[in-house]
Amino acid sequence: MFVDPLGDFTNTAGAIIVSGDLEAAKKAIIKHYTTGFKIVFIPIFGSVEKQLSDLCYFLVNMQSGFLAGLHNAQITLLVDELDEGFPSGVMMRNPKNGFGYLCKRGRHYGINLVGISQRTAQVDVCFRGNLSAVYLFRHADPIDTQKAVDMIGRQYKERFLRLNNFQYIYKSGQNIKIC
Repeated sequence: MFVDPLGDFTNTAGAIIVSGDLEAAKKAIIKHYTTGFKIVFIPIFGSVEKQLSDLCYFLVNMQSGFLAGLHNAQITLLVDELDEGFPSGVMMRNPKNGFGYLCKRGRHYGINLVGISQRTAQVDVCFRGNLSAVYLFRHADPIDTQKAVDMIGRQYKERFLRLNNFQYIYKSGQNIKIC
């Protein structure tokens, strides 16, 4: 499942594209749930945060059988432009945000999260603080750089600052890889 505010994933092979209509996206998920699916949902501009939250609660309901041990089907939810759908401070404004709930409890429902954003600092800490792995590319803004360095460790600051375009640092647990 892709939530894609700018439509960057619309050329994903075999994907069903749903633009703006969250109810249509839910119907597509229900229809294809047992056969495997790739759905690209393009939320309405200005409603990304709410539509993402609503979609997440829908996915929790769909995956309640996983929590109960009735099945082992898992879902991966990829959110592009995460700073639009889960901006910094959202959990303080709305502690019942659906994506925030998945950040904290999604694994219990078999829901895996992938978030993509150019602006690390503009994504809520609830997501950043629950990462099992992260790819950090070169940042232009000092606040994003600081958040990245906070995530990988101060000992990597100089190396991170020297990254060229398309180079990155990967961190999973205590394992660090510079590519």
